[in-house]
Amino acid sequence: MSAYSPGFNSRASDWSQVVAKVEVSERLSGSDGLALYRHPDVAEVGALANQVCERMNGRRAFFVRNQHLNPTNICEVDCLFCGFKRDRLSQPGAYRLSLEQVDQTVARMDPLLTEIHIVSGLDPDLPFEYYVELLRRIKAARPQVHIKAFTAVEIVYYAHKFAKTIAEVLGEFKAAGLDALPGGGAEVFSARVRRKLCPDKASAEEWLECHREAHRLGIPTNATILYGHIETDGERVDHFLRLRELEDHAPGFLTFIPLAFQHGNNPLGRLRAAPADADLRNLAVARLLLDNFPHIKA
Repeated sequence: MSAYSPGFNSRASDWSQVVAKVEVSERLSGSDGLALYRHPDVAEVGALANQVCERMNGRRAFFVRNQHLNPTNICEVDCLFCGFKRDRLSQPGAYRLSLEQVDQTVARMDPLLTEIHIVSGLDPDLPFEYYVELLRRIKAARPQVHIKAFTAVEIVYYAHKFAKTIAEVLGEFKAAGLDALPGGGAEVFSARVRRKLCPDKASAEEWLECHREAHRLGIPTNATILYGHIETDGERVDHFLRLRELEDHAPGFLTFIPLAFQHGNNPLGRLRAAPADADLRNLAVARLLLDNFPHIKA
């Protein structure tokens, strides 16, 4: 059951009511979230979000020195917004790194690196041991580096493919060197959106369950939203509130990252790009609704 229904019929709180709640640190509702999206002055929404940000973290910004490692772009799932995947190794632009190539890539990385971020396609021809050994080798080569690896979509895929539970996959990966999960694959939790854009990947419920299980095992995670395609204001609000509800009951989220849909090299390229103020508004609404998340990443 979602925390907020996009069809919720109650009167949206007006701007002054939202401001009054923020002033006294009162939790905002789904209707308040809609008011934030529909308030005409994005600068005012941003200023209100900045007030909350400084209340939580002071006038400080936080940075991670990281590099990405994408072991393969071969993927058996079709998402309409994706420009990364290839269907098979023989397709132009397709690749699959051997473990020796992973070793070489890690050896070339910045010596001041603090984090390696690993995501891949859902490659049907890689064995489970490949991923375990990949983590072991990276941790052995760079023991001080934080390994943030494998989205919930990947974890759920491995669980199904290799007849394991999500907890078993996460447990084996943690033992091999996994430190945290990235937040990718969340897209928008709306069943309507997922049916249209990514019907054959992990469901919203599976994504949430994977992060719940990771938190239970002491593995912190990030969370994301993909905005600027076919989703509605209400569906974005619902997404935020489902994340907030999960953090209430199974804490472990580190950061929330709003991701703008990229229009190149995918079947949705005909859609108009979201305007720049949509980026600012989504950052601000996230900071105001996700009151139990320590950080929002820009």
